[in-house]
Amino acid sequence: MLIFNQGKYKSLLAAEEGELDAVAALVATDQDFRPDYHLVAPFGLINDPNGLVFDGEKYHIFYQWYPYSAMHGMKHWLHYTTPDFRQFTLAAPLIPSEMFESHGCYSGGALPLGDYIAAFYTGNTRRSSDNARIPYQNIAVFSKDGKLLDKYPLVTCAPAGYSEHVRDPKPYVTAEGKVRFICGAQREDLSGTAIVFEMDNINTPPQLLGELNLSDFDNRHIFMWECPDLLKIGEQDLFIWSPQGKQREAQQFQNNYHSTYVIGKLDNLDFAVEAFAELDYGFDFYAPQTFAGLDNSQSAVMLGWVGLPDLQYPTDEYGWHSTLTLPRRLTLKNNQIYQTPLEQYYPQKLTALSLQQATELADLDRRYLKFNPQNNEFTLQLFANPQGQHLTLSYQNGVFCLDRSATEQTESMRGLGEQRYCAIADLQQVEIFIDRSVIEIFLNDGEKTLTSRFFIKNRQNVLQSSRRLEIESAVLAPIAYLAE
Repeated sequence: MLIFNQGKYKSLLAAEEGELDAVAALVATDQDFRPDYHLVAPFGLINDPNGLVFDGEKYHIFYQWYPYSAMHGMKHWLHYTTPDFRQFTLAAPLIPSEMFESHGCYSGGALPLGDYIAAFYTGNTRRSSDNARIPYQNIAVFSKDGKLLDKYPLVTCAPAGYSEHVRDPKPYVTAEGKVRFICGAQREDLSGTAIVFEMDNINTPPQLLGELNLSDFDNRHIFMWECPDLLKIGEQDLFIWSPQGKQREAQQFQNNYHSTYVIGKLDNLDFAVEAFAELDYGFDFYAPQTFAGLDNSQSAVMLGWVGLPDLQYPTDEYGWHSTLTLPRRLTLKNNQIYQTPLEQYYPQKLTALSLQQATELADLDRRYLKFNPQNNEFTLQLFANPQGQHLTLSYQNGVFCLDRSATEQTESMRGLGEQRYCAIADLQQVEIFIDRSVIEIFLNDGEKTLTSRFFIKNRQNVLQSSRRLEIESAVLAPIAYLAE
């Protein structure tokens, strides 16, 4: 075991006495923004969800974590297990401690294999002579009760024809019982793609099969495919990934990086695309992944990162950065993905409110709201404070808009614009989950979604609408964090 401690490449094993307690104390000073019912780290920065797997009894959730501050440093995998997505128990993390992960444990996925969990991940390493990145694709074996048993490398460099950007292995099992894993990659000509490896089992050397071929996909300008995820829902094949470099547009692909999907038919490595779309239209959504180990005959379950690469948030000053989405159920309808939070996140009892004038609604920042605009225009303003800050939702001419221009933002947030738009021709239902500095919006039973951060200090829990809206709402209960 090695203890790495080189600037930001510092493992958890190198923590000095009281160092992490100091970060935790800083986090505790945040009285405005820490979510109650979204999964967060105790301190530091989190990003991609990793290794999502159901072991037959409980769910394992890993995610990228840098414990020392709100910056992208040496990545670990923090690890929780949960039977119900309401109580989360801390389990053994994945800590960089070997040369094949010397500069961090990057993203990946997992499979349930008998009594074990096999977590596939990219080991980020740097060559000492010229600091060049050498990507390893590794396995970490965990017991079902969450203990790390072993880890070892599978692939020790980028294959010929590809740059050093090969990462994020997501495993799956073929109909013949072979283990495959798909990696995001960049060709030597700096274009993005995904490559697939196959192995008889996790103890045999993987063989590179080739690239995943998507029909009718415009790969112009795209320099990297991140977080690839191949799965089935019923008889339909689905590919989810985050193509970096796609050009921004007025009412879709509005962020610096995006998460997308295709539906169709997979024949070995050839994917015949029937539909292509963006997964989320909000300010802050990236790197989604679905759970392995579930019966996907009717639906799948997905988590995403409520964040984006290269962004700073106001919470950084408090020593923490980002959260994960609510776990979402994915179903296919009209040849597109519909997304809704899992059933246990919906309140059992709703209170009715007839809203038009400014109305104070207690605990608005921890509430579920639901209303039917009947495809009519509206403007809904949430919160207020002495600085005049608020968040605005509106619908006009078939376009839904989330406007955070009147909220606290960092320079990097403002640089990506202050409104997000979503075209939806017949808006019949709006569902909103608000969690202090997180908002997840689901339109028409999950036909479209918008996920975002927003920051309003010293806020008053006030709602105001441009016209009468009949709203149903409830305060949502916090999740519980348990020790091992």
